[in-house]
Amino acid sequence: MSYTDLQRIGKARAKADPRSRELPTSTVSDVLSGKRPVKKDFLESLLAAWQVPADEHRQIVEVWRRINAAVGQGPANSRRFDEASPRELGVHPAISTGDASDDLPGYVPRDFDERLHDLIGRGVERGKFILLMGASSCGKTRSLFEAVRNIVPDWWVVQPTRTQEIHELTATPTERTVLWLDDLHRYLGTDPPLRKSDIVSLVRAGILVVGTLWPTHYFARKQLRQADGTDTHADDRLLLEFADVIPVPDVLSGDERHRAGELATTDSRIGIALTSSDAGLTQVLAAGPDLVNSWEQAPDPYGKAIISAAADARRLGVQGPLTAQLLTEAMAGYLSPAHRVAAPSSWLDRALRHATADLHGAVSALTPVAGQQGGSVDGYMVADYLTQHLARIRRVECPPHSLWAALVTHVRDANDLRRLSSSALARMRYRYAEAALDKLRKIHEPSAVVELITLLRRQDRLVEALGVAEAWLAAAPQDDERRALRANLVRLQTRAEEFRGPATENPRAAELLAELLADGGRADALRTRAATGDAVASEDLAELLADRGCLDELRERANSGQQVAAARLAELLATLGRVDELGHRAESGDQTAARHLAWIGEANTDLRMASYGGLAELRAAADRGNEEAATDLTAALFEAGDHRALLDEVNAGTQLAVERYLALLCADPAVDGGLVRQIRAFGLGADGSPDRPGASG
Repeated sequence: MSYTDLQRIGKARAKADPRSRELPTSTVSDVLSGKRPVKKDFLESLLAAWQVPADEHRQIVEVWRRINAAVGQGPANSRRFDEASPRELGVHPAISTGDASDDLPGYVPRDFDERLHDLIGRGVERGKFILLMGASSCGKTRSLFEAVRNIVPDWWVVQPTRTQEIHELTATPTERTVLWLDDLHRYLGTDPPLRKSDIVSLVRAGILVVGTLWPTHYFARKQLRQADGTDTHADDRLLLEFADVIPVPDVLSGDERHRAGELATTDSRIGIALTSSDAGLTQVLAAGPDLVNSWEQAPDPYGKAIISAAADARRLGVQGPLTAQLLTEAMAGYLSPAHRVAAPSSWLDRALRHATADLHGAVSALTPVAGQQGGSVDGYMVADYLTQHLARIRRVECPPHSLWAALVTHVRDANDLRRLSSSALARMRYRYAEAALDKLRKIHEPSAVVELITLLRRQDRLVEALGVAEAWLAAAPQDDERRALRANLVRLQTRAEEFRGPATENPRAAELLAELLADGGRADALRTRAATGDAVASEDLAELLADRGCLDELRERANSGQQVAAARLAELLATLGRVDELGHRAESGDQTAARHLAWIGEANTDLRMASYGGLAELRAAADRGNEEAATDLTAALFEAGDHRALLDEVNAGTQLAVERYLALLCADPAVDGGLVRQIRAFGLGADGSPDRPGASG
């Protein structure tokens, strides 16, 4: 055949089968003359174009494999992709039936496969970062496995266990390599961090970087700045924006179900999955319904307790194995008093017999993690699908004291402790946050020291806070940040004594002292500047008071003629539905109040009530892991004045829920101000009740 003939045949085959490669003249010439290496998909296409008989075809491909295996050893801890098992790479073992017991059922081609194959094909030539985003057990890892195996089965695959291994690959990149990052979130927020620059470097070196990620982790890291101005996910967001993201639906399309139906005639597992109404096909294949049943229908409370504790630990950010001792201590809060009478050692034995039992093959609710010594177990990991399922139905349930206490006692991994402390702070469980932060402080985590000092200051433990700050400064005397932090604590001590002193005549001294300790003197400084006639400080103070629901002081400032305070007061009153007060202010000539009163007239009141029907939709979206919907839900609940539902969102750790919950309490005249100050300082107990100094749980 001429080069022209090969090019024509290659185009025709590629059009009929997207997996087939075209055969451009220049590429064929370079391959046959030895100027570029022979890749398997190209070889297959060339042999097909030449119509090589099947036996010779297999012999040639086998020779190619031997030659390819001999040219190099690949990167450290790697192997050829076609030598790695699907389970090693994270593909869920499937359900087992009488006539099918191998790991993988037939693959149902997905609608996004063509785009995935195209991206990988382009990545073969010049590197690529491809990310499949979808919920647990939706088939993203299987699709990625099939696509990579189809296109570059002979490439090396690197499956790192920690971010440091990625950094090592960046330092010495190798050709014809796939970096496999299944569950990408395991490498985010770690030490050392994984940044965009690392992946860019690998892609430029020609490495194909592929990964998977849950939507909850993706959208949480796509959030912009937090309410306090920090941007904790800036690096992660840049990394994710560099990826070619392919969404993977958790429900099959009509075309996909049709293809699955055709496959079901030869694979009974596909047929069983198609007829199940409890979950999608991919989830059923991964034994999703049985995992859920193993929790819901546990034969005794001990099995359900251990699965609940393990799933809640993952929800709070602990991703490492959970030891038997940790799980035993954690189970107590999930059991009734009658079931706690038995010896704890018997709890664990009974619970593990159920939770580690195989469901349809190798799937179980809890999986033992092997220790360094043969026959030893480091701990247990909970199944991903079960984790997501319980996170949805238990989203607004805060775990019991026994789990928090067990986690802060036994967790040692710094990354797990960071996530645990963040979860505790987002839920106002300050005593557990303090314990986690103190452990991080002892392993020299700078951000943990600052957060710990903030907690101690909030609770009027200034002497302890100063002691931590001085020890931190002593370790690095030239550090300006540490010196400034200590100096600010000294200033706060002096100012706090002024509010405490017997000579003070300010009737709001207790309230102002609590505020000073909570915000580190921010509002106090604004008041001082506003008193000197600083208009900007006066406006900033009005904004701050409105955000915190401080109606009384905001009203005083509005009544004294401060326009920004009047505007923010009217807006806050309208948000809270305080129609009577708005009416009185409008009658007295407050134009801003009059405008807000008009906006919440009879017609709009009906509309507001009608919007309550939308709360169910917002809750459902939040339960599915939509962070934006959850944040919108907190705003709607604040406007509705629903303390109890807002507390649920605090329990869920929803962004801005704490700020809005405290603001609503502060703005409610029926809630005692002393109680609000107590909650602001000490947070909540595990059961959601206001915490207090010296409480035991």
